[in-house]
Amino acid sequence: MQAPASTNKPTTTRQIISLVLGLAVGIAFFAGVVYFVKADRAEKRALILKNPGYATGIITRVRTHKSRRVTVRYTVGSAEYSLRARVPRNFLRTHAKGDTTAIIYAKADPARAILKVTLRPSTK
Repeated sequence: MQAPASTNKPTTTRQIISLVLGLAVGIAFFAGVVYFVKADRAEKRALILKNPGYATGIITRVRTHKSRRVTVRYTVGSAEYSLRARVPRNFLRTHAKGDTTAIIYAKADPARAILKVTLRPSTK
């Protein structure tokens, strides 16, 4: 019995160039998304630190799988807000559901807030 003839055609230069260009466009798109996410975070941080308010929040949910996150409920005036944030591993070792933590919020918009523990000095 004879093996069937191979129908695979060799890769052409045009296909290689198309693949490389597609890969370059994909990488550029991903880099653009990362850049805009970082710029948005920096803008949020600047708004909060421009005129900060301080509150104490209660941890209502702790998530340790996939990404380490906590959900914190805090009150400013008579309004209640909720914040979800990524936290360092050490934070989860020392805090549990029901514990309190410090919140820094923008006085102009109390819904925009960050956990004090996640506030790191800016690298300039």
